[in-house]
Amino acid sequence: MSSMVLAPALVIRRSCSGDVDQMLPLMRQLKYPTTPSVLKERLSMLEEHPLLCSFVAELDGKLVGTTFLKQHQTHDMSNPVTQITAMVVDEQHRGTGIGRQLVEAAEAWAKEQGSLQLVLSAGGERHMLAKTFYEHVGFICRGYRLSKSLDT
Repeated sequence: MSSMVLAPALVIRRSCSGDVDQMLPLMRQLKYPTTPSVLKERLSMLEEHPLLCSFVAELDGKLVGTTFLKQHQTHDMSNPVTQITAMVVDEQHRGTGIGRQLVEAAEAWAKEQGSLQLVLSAGGERHMLAKTFYEHVGFICRGYRLSKSLDT
């Protein structure tokens, strides 16, 4: 009699509004303040929006990562650009290839939408590990991101 140990099954799929409960802890790891109702509303909007997309990484039925994408085009672009607006892999699963697979899913979606470039912002000292990861999967650091608060 032989015993077999099966590797955990990782699935990368589009997110849905039913992912709220498992996605909340991931969003908290990003320090994104949100509530279940707000997150559910945003995920529902993504399901139908042609320029927005979100993927999740599901390991044996548990969400262990997610990425959010936004496609945009401006007057000076001949092709649209897809931006990774958020991405997180659960702290206990980092370094296992899940992030790379989420980026690959983002790249595939971006290409399907006609984008020739995938961009993101990873600023601040606490994001140095993220910056290192993104450079490892082929991103190149160009310039700085500037912002201005419009609060009065």
